[in-house]
Amino acid sequence: MVADIIKTVKQRLRSKMAGDVIWTFAGQVLVLLAAFALNKVLSVRLDVDTFGEYNLVKRSVTVISFVMLAGTGIAMPRYLAIYIGKNNLPQAKAFVRASILFVITATVAVSLIATIFKSKLYPLVTGNDNTLLYITAFAYAAMLTASTIVYVYFRGKNDFKRFSISNVLIQLLLPISALIIPGINTLSIFVWWTIITGILTLIFALGETMRGGLKCNEPVSEAAIKAEYKTVAKYALPRLWGDFFLFAFQAFPLIYISQHFDYKSVSYYSVGITIITLGTAFYSFLGYILLPYVSECLAKGRIDDAVRKVNYFTVIYILSALAVMATFYFLTGFMIKLLFTDEYLAAEHLTQIMILAILPQALYLLYRNPVDAISVFPFNTILLGVAFAALVAVFYCATTMEGLAWGYVAVSWLQGVGAFGVWNVIKRKAKITPSIS
Repeated sequence: MVADIIKTVKQRLRSKMAGDVIWTFAGQVLVLLAAFALNKVLSVRLDVDTFGEYNLVKRSVTVISFVMLAGTGIAMPRYLAIYIGKNNLPQAKAFVRASILFVITATVAVSLIATIFKSKLYPLVTGNDNTLLYITAFAYAAMLTASTIVYVYFRGKNDFKRFSISNVLIQLLLPISALIIPGINTLSIFVWWTIITGILTLIFALGETMRGGLKCNEPVSEAAIKAEYKTVAKYALPRLWGDFFLFAFQAFPLIYISQHFDYKSVSYYSVGITIITLGTAFYSFLGYILLPYVSECLAKGRIDDAVRKVNYFTVIYILSALAVMATFYFLTGFMIKLLFTDEYLAAEHLTQIMILAILPQALYLLYRNPVDAISVFPFNTILLGVAFAALVAVFYCATTMEGLAWGYVAVSWLQGVGAFGVWNVIKRKAKITPSIS
């Protein structure tokens, strides 16, 4: 019996999905370590107020970047996996080109809006009227968008080795640059990061082109690209708001706090967000694999396999998230000292409250990718819209930082339970009428 168990374990370790998990897991560990190092370096080199300004701009840039991406970050892994699974490489090639054109269109549109309405957007993006910082924030958002296109392209190809390597290289250079930037401030940080991210993204894109990309020599017609452009728009545009809501979920609190409290309060709230990000990091990485995996199962008529995998991971996520929450709660002070400095210990109680959001956020991170893989209808966008509206309402009702923290936890549970409900409805429908259009 023991021999049979060992044999089964070996077989699973040799499987394609196991290899993808190992590469992605290793990559995310390194990305996480880079994030630790970056937080520590910046919390030491910046004063508490400047660290709050940096966090506000960073969260704002993330939201802007995903608006520029316009839902393509979900569309490309799904459709590439489906087309490659059907061995339809010409269509996959057309889809990649259409996706790039779609993102360029969205980026230009966002840039025009940023120029026309800059006086209205200043306080939301930077918290002040620093024009150069405002321009740099949008430039860095564009570079993040370009790098994300490279990442999701590799995900769609099921090339998790290159996905992990490209992601890790960029993330490792961020804390290194933070160590050597002379006269460091928020502006200089994002100027350096814009240059670093842009250069590395160009290198990765050129490298993939030289390797032959999708290995398809068949020419792609303009009509095929137009057809795939419509496919991208149909699937991605409804999810644009989902991406916006997802990242606004973290950016809005910092913007609100900067306008109703101060930058120091922004810094303290950012400590809680950072600890939650740490607690959910190992849950989000699996989603990178599940979206193309479930999409491929859908294309090949193996939806039952995908459902079994997700159900299996549900048990693991719940049990491990409970353990993570308990550990983080009792070690909050130690973790703040490790990741920041003693100045941030004032955020300990606030962080302990926010830690209770780890379990529901882990569940959402598990279910969001399989739901997007199976359904063309944007269930996640609707769920995130409801959650974000609830978050805004709670923040406007709360009068203290502690009230804001409890509000964040309550809305996270709404998000997690909602995702669980949507998945259970979707998986039943998928067994009857699978949708891959």
